[in-house]
Amino acid sequence: MLRHPLQLDQLENITMSRVTLTDVEWINLNVLVVIRAGLQYDLASTCCRYGLDTVQANHLRELSLDELWSLVIHIGDTTLFPPRADLVTLLSTPRALAGPMAIVHPPMSMAGRR
Repeated sequence: MLRHPLQLDQLENITMSRVTLTDVEWINLNVLVVIRAGLQYDLASTCCRYGLDTVQANHLRELSLDELWSLVIHIGDTTLFPPRADLVTLLSTPRALAGPMAIVHPPMSMAGRR
């Protein structure tokens, strides 16, 4: 039984766009979406939980879901987390340049941050 408002013959004419993400891209997208949602609810707690500073938090909070998708796709297989020191720069960079910049400036190790 078809539980869709369209008839079966109408479904054959619909094409769907499908984006395949790598594991790293999927993780980046999920973490960004979770952080963004947390920032909408409780800024201070989310900053502490994910090690974000105020600039990173405010920038992430202002991005739309479409912008997060675009960022993740353009950065590719480069991890964004733990949060990079240059996260705001990458988020602000034109999408076509975000991937090359992420590769040229790899994230600092946790030891280098302390």
